[in-house]
Amino acid sequence: MGFFNVNVSALVTTLGVGSLAIALAAQEVLSNMISGFIIMIDQPFRIGDRIELEELRTWGDVQDIGLHRTRILTRDNRLVSVPNALIGTSRVINHSIPSTQYRVQTHVSVAYGVDVDQARQIMIEAIRAEDWVMKDKRIEALFLEFRDSGLWFRVRCWIKHYVETRRVIDKMNSAIYRALNEAGIEIPLPQRVVHLHSDGASQENSVNQESIR
Repeated sequence: MGFFNVNVSALVTTLGVGSLAIALAAQEVLSNMISGFIIMIDQPFRIGDRIELEELRTWGDVQDIGLHRTRILTRDNRLVSVPNALIGTSRVINHSIPSTQYRVQTHVSVAYGVDVDQARQIMIEAIRAEDWVMKDKRIEALFLEFRDSGLWFRVRCWIKHYVETRRVIDKMNSAIYRALNEAGIEIPLPQRVVHLHSDGASQENSVNQESIR
């Protein structure tokens, strides 16, 4: 073209800018496609599995695994379409593998002065009496910490299917609360002891703090 005195520099520049724009636009598509192939080959989850994407704060049942996006149905019946490249860089928790069995847990605080072994046994027996718990699996009430206002326990057990998790935790808390009340074991409110000094005299007050959800 130069031999015929045709200036092609503008055309070459335009083609170069256009190619760069196309390459940048295709980069995301290629990244999602590569991640889609990896998901299909590696199979960290399958259609129908319940997964949780921690970094994306998304969880639900996998409806479709495509080359570009994976579609997840949340418990609120909302379909979330997630680019595969984001899934590839996120921590994926699969609640369906290796089985539907799931361990649930809750935390309970009892007052200082309570017999630890008695409180532990009451909580375990309260859970064991429920029909939703797997009785052949271990039921535990672990004494974990000395908190400001009480003794901190973690109570945990197993259920047959993860889909019942939230309803079971409600039943679990209700059973433990009833059992502790019937046994006369106090579940304390958070509190702090404040010492006030005035003119050399010491006065002790107990100040209740607002419970934190």
